[in-house]
Amino acid sequence: MKMFLSLLAASISFLHAQDVASSAFGSGEGVNGEVNAVAVQPDGKVVIGGRFTSVNGIPRNNLARLNADGSLDRSFVDTPTLGVNGPVHALAIQSDGAIVVGGLFTQAGEREIMNLTRYAPDGSPDKAFGAGTGEAGTNDVVLALAVREDGSILVGGNFNVVFGQPRRGLAILNSDGSLGGKTTFLNGSVKALASTAEFPAVAGGLFPAENQNARNLFQLK
Repeated sequence: MKMFLSLLAASISFLHAQDVASSAFGSGEGVNGEVNAVAVQPDGKVVIGGRFTSVNGIPRNNLARLNADGSLDRSFVDTPTLGVNGPVHALAIQSDGAIVVGGLFTQAGEREIMNLTRYAPDGSPDKAFGAGTGEAGTNDVVLALAVREDGSILVGGNFNVVFGQPRRGLAILNSDGSLGGKTTFLNGSVKALASTAEFPAVAGGLFPAENQNARNLFQLK
């Protein structure tokens, strides 16, 4: 019995220690709104997106980056105007550290762009992303993003135009942000994306998929 109680006490102490350790992450005031997307960089820093105007009491518009200990990275989008002017719903990190951002907004920094943009690792808006396409961004909300092994970018949401070209629900961009890959048309909303070497694109959401029996799931080969 004594041994059991000792083990129980040790377990409780361990769990308490774990709770204390985890509670230190992001200690402070936290985020004053909802966080919809999280992406972890290779260096351990954490990019967050959502619908908020401050992190730990410091102004940030819907996009921010935390250091590995949870403190705010003050060098990233270091003024509110460098963020986006609407909610962020999806984030993805490219191999070069660039951060792809999707949501429902009309401006990223000083650039007018609809719902889909990219930031350099230092937090500056990438003005070349999707440039020269005639129309900037998508015509409706972006809800999901994923980077594939070849560097291309999967974009999912509730849109039917991407950079001026017909793409419904799902689009593939080249690593530089230009349109590429197969043209797909999903008559609905893509809310989740994943990619592996074996499965280049798997989408989930609310849609019937062309030439597939399964609803709300789609695999692009």
